[in-house]
Amino acid sequence: MDETGSAIGRNDPLDEYINTRWKGQLEWFEGRAAYNQRLYLRMRRIMLVCSWLTPIAIFLLLLLPPRFRDWLSIVPLVLSTAAIACYQWEDQHGYGPNWAKFRLISERLKRQREFAIQRAGPYADLDSDAVRRRFVQATEGLIEGTDVNYFTLMVDPEPKPHGEL
Repeated sequence: MDETGSAIGRNDPLDEYINTRWKGQLEWFEGRAAYNQRLYLRMRRIMLVCSWLTPIAIFLLLLLPPRFRDWLSIVPLVLSTAAIACYQWEDQHGYGPNWAKFRLISERLKRQREFAIQRAGPYADLDSDAVRRRFVQATEGLIEGTDVNYFTLMVDPEPKPHGEL
């Protein structure tokens, strides 16, 4: 990087694209990955704790005198319901798969940027204009592919047998 913070150089079209489009997309994908990670881990922690506490609460009920069991029998019911609810909520909203998907796209965007800046991989032996075009094409393909992955993941998560639509 030079003194202006530019990865490529002043007024370079690739640098301009990175700063105007690529950077915003990367931040969005990383933000979505962090959001889904937070919710996924929160749901899993609640589910884990409630699942652990349910049999303990049932055992403790057996140790209590019968007159208290009726009132306190609601505790295992609430704990097991919370565990199942968290599992179903996370499964319905797909926080785990979304976390992985957004993280993957984010890492692929960063990888393409490094390849382009270092003139490595698919960018080796290309002039600046060809590097910019290939980088834009790869970046936009990753962004566009997210919509396809989203619909594949969220609308039809079950793979179809070969040849069936």
